[in-house]
Amino acid sequence: MKALSVIRTVIGCIGFPLTIWNTIQARKNATLPPGQIVRTKYSDLHVLISGDGPITVLLESGLSSISIDWCYIQPEISKIAKVVSYDRGNYGWSRTKRKNMTGLDAIEELEEMLELLNINGPIVLVGHSYGALITRLFASAHPEKVQGMILVDPAHEHYYLYNEKNKKRINQFKRFTILGYLFSVIGLPRLFKQKVGRNFLKDEYVKSLNDVGYSQGGYKSIYMEYRDSCKTAEQLLASRPLKKNLPTIILTADNQTSGWKKYHDTLSNVTNCTDQITVDSGHSIHLEDPEIVIESIKKIILSVTK
Repeated sequence: MKALSVIRTVIGCIGFPLTIWNTIQARKNATLPPGQIVRTKYSDLHVLISGDGPITVLLESGLSSISIDWCYIQPEISKIAKVVSYDRGNYGWSRTKRKNMTGLDAIEELEEMLELLNINGPIVLVGHSYGALITRLFASAHPEKVQGMILVDPAHEHYYLYNEKNKKRINQFKRFTILGYLFSVIGLPRLFKQKVGRNFLKDEYVKSLNDVGYSQGGYKSIYMEYRDSCKTAEQLLASRPLKKNLPTIILTADNQTSGWKKYHDTLSNVTNCTDQITVDSGHSIHLEDPEIVIESIKKIILSVTK
């Protein structure tokens, strides 16, 4: 990481005019965080809290995703429950001093955040893609608190294991994340409109995405999370099995590779109470077809409160 920081500084000096331009653009597009800042041991976490009720629904974003990606889900579920979304690491409006960003690092910070917010459970977890790994780790660590789980086109731990099958893909994408981090200082991702965050947001959030979607910290977090993703996969493999009676819904995007969907077949027995639903959608089901996610969360909440 130190070597990359030195290279990044050199790039910033060589491309000094672009560095200045990028700084000006960042200040020009700056927006206020829509939520609150919660200060933990290592971080200032941006947290969006809405709604009220005995159930807390915790929304966990994927790799290269931020809290406002849940803009269709959070307002609807807030009508029947307390809902929490947040930005990990340096994503969005959060800032961290953490040197590692494995799944267990995320759990440690999440535990501290929930304690500071006085949220003890019961909790329903909703995790998208890579965020589903963190969701499952949290459910494993806190079976007494977690009462249900929705995995939105979830990543599987075997997808991130560094082995002969995966190493070429992992190395290629890792190089991509390194380049994003190195050249974010001169605004290259901004020039090519490669934001951190996802498409299909509500219009009211587009301005915010044009701000935090190009933050240098966001590209750093993508690199760090992906760098540590192999460790996260190993941590999940070593974790305790989930409660067999934990109500779980897996939403599988039909517009995915056959290999990705095969992983979901494996996940379909993650508990004895798991339902799998195939959705005519791309990877961002919560943005492309939010209604199915909303209905799935409501179904889990109903099963918990019977």
